[in-house]
Amino acid sequence: MGRKQLAGIIAAAGLGVIVVGYGAAFAFAGSKIPSGTTVLGIGIGGLSKDAAQAKLSDGLKDRVAAPIALTAGGSKFQVVPADAGLSVDIGKTVDAAGAGRSLSPARIWHALTGGDAVEPVVTKDDAKLKAAVDKLAGQVNRKATEGTITFTGTKPVKHEPAEGLELDTAKATGAVLAAYPSDGDATDLPVSTTKPQAASEAIDKAVTEFAEPAMSGPVRLSVGSKSVDLEPAELAPALSVTVQEGRVIPALNTKKLEPLFQARFKTLETLPKDATVQIVGAAPKVVPAVDGLVVDRAKVGAAILLVLPKPQGERRAVVPLTQTKAAFTTEAATALGIKEKMGEFQTEFPDAAYRNINIGTAARKINGTLLKPNETFSLNKIVGERTKENGFTEGYIISGGKFEKDLGGGVSQSATTTFNAAFFAGLKILEHKAHSVYISRYPVGREATVAWGSVDLKFLNDSGHGILVQTIFKASTPGSKGSIRVIIWGTKFWDVTAGQSEKSNIRQPKVVYNTAAKCEPQAPTPGFDITIYRYMARNGVRQKTEQFTTKYNAADDIRCGPKPGTTVTPPPGTTTPGRKPS
Repeated sequence: MGRKQLAGIIAAAGLGVIVVGYGAAFAFAGSKIPSGTTVLGIGIGGLSKDAAQAKLSDGLKDRVAAPIALTAGGSKFQVVPADAGLSVDIGKTVDAAGAGRSLSPARIWHALTGGDAVEPVVTKDDAKLKAAVDKLAGQVNRKATEGTITFTGTKPVKHEPAEGLELDTAKATGAVLAAYPSDGDATDLPVSTTKPQAASEAIDKAVTEFAEPAMSGPVRLSVGSKSVDLEPAELAPALSVTVQEGRVIPALNTKKLEPLFQARFKTLETLPKDATVQIVGAAPKVVPAVDGLVVDRAKVGAAILLVLPKPQGERRAVVPLTQTKAAFTTEAATALGIKEKMGEFQTEFPDAAYRNINIGTAARKINGTLLKPNETFSLNKIVGERTKENGFTEGYIISGGKFEKDLGGGVSQSATTTFNAAFFAGLKILEHKAHSVYISRYPVGREATVAWGSVDLKFLNDSGHGILVQTIFKASTPGSKGSIRVIIWGTKFWDVTAGQSEKSNIRQPKVVYNTAAKCEPQAPTPGFDITIYRYMARNGVRQKTEQFTTKYNAADDIRCGPKPGTTVTPPPGTTTPGRKPS
């Protein structure tokens, strides 16, 4: 064999070894991520594309959704990636890391010798990202604030000035992108600052030259020979001081001081009086409004501020009076057209001290009620809760079909009488409830009960004019019945008559024996249904009919004590034998 042949054989053998080795390297590394490759600290080197995607998806699932932490001006902020249209494209990230089969020797060599740290491929929705940055600007941006002085009690409290911030939205977009996915550490946002007009030293000077003197003593306000003093502790809650461009700018919130002014200016002012409509003699009459002279609220604040920094002996100001018209004028009261009786009704009641107190108290509270057009009468609102403090005492009420004692017993007599006056006035009944059992002194089916917080009598002034409710109360005596009369005055717009159906569905009472200590005997009354009609006419022609149906329960025959023939068992621990009723 010649030398040339031997060299050829050796070369061929070497090439074969190289081919076999290259094939083995391709088979081992040709489709894998280069070893040592990481994405945000997650190692995916040596993995196939599918395995790398699975590992990266699992490793980043929490981080890619976590809010992006940001900071500006010492404050912390967040952006939710989904709101900003940000996400990580796992597939493209793995591709960027070197995934995929290739015959390139360089690719195979890179896969065998090691990869790098690869940044994730972030996708964005430009419109959502802009909206998120704009929203962030609304949170970050703030104007520079001037130093101010407020007061705790009468002690001045200094509030330092603060720089303003403005987000650079163009650069902020890049900052948000660079911070995603968030590693939990806050990224500084690009902001510019603006300075307040006055430095801290100017606030110190304002404390010394204005705030402290302002609290040094009372301010005296005068009208003619009359005057009042306003103490520092009274003024301080409404006083504040701002410093701008070296100028002290005090402010007094006079609206906050209005309750103080109303209480203290009584000796300086003559308040206006609204017009009213009252019964004079036997008919309604407009009592004219009276204009007032009150301290000019537009000028009183400036007058106080002018003297606050002055020393004792000079803390005085003259305040002007201004003519003030009544809120409800004579012309407005006259225009209500309250001139004639629209409806009236009267009921009587037997003598009882509690009835005189409770019905009389309710009558006094109702008397003089003035309703403008489209206003609502509410007996509970006008009369108020039936308490001792409100003028009421205990009396009989109906509860669960039985008579019991409670505060305000008897007030329903005033409700029934008022209901009937409104009924015959033709006013719209909004709410009413009849007693659960029939009481013979009331017109059948045409009566009303009330209970604080649950049952009310309401009617609407739909007459187109004002109405005035008048009550006339007469107390009972041992020898005579009492009465309550309700008259509704206004401009009559319906002629009202009433009718009623026959009683139906008669329900008979039962005999009930009650051994309770607080038992109240009760006479029996049958229950029944009845419908009441309201006929409404104009110029003698009926135009409308309304009906009100009432279902009365039977009032049981309640007898206090055990049922005849039964033995009462004494309570445990007693030796008194039980007794039989006579």
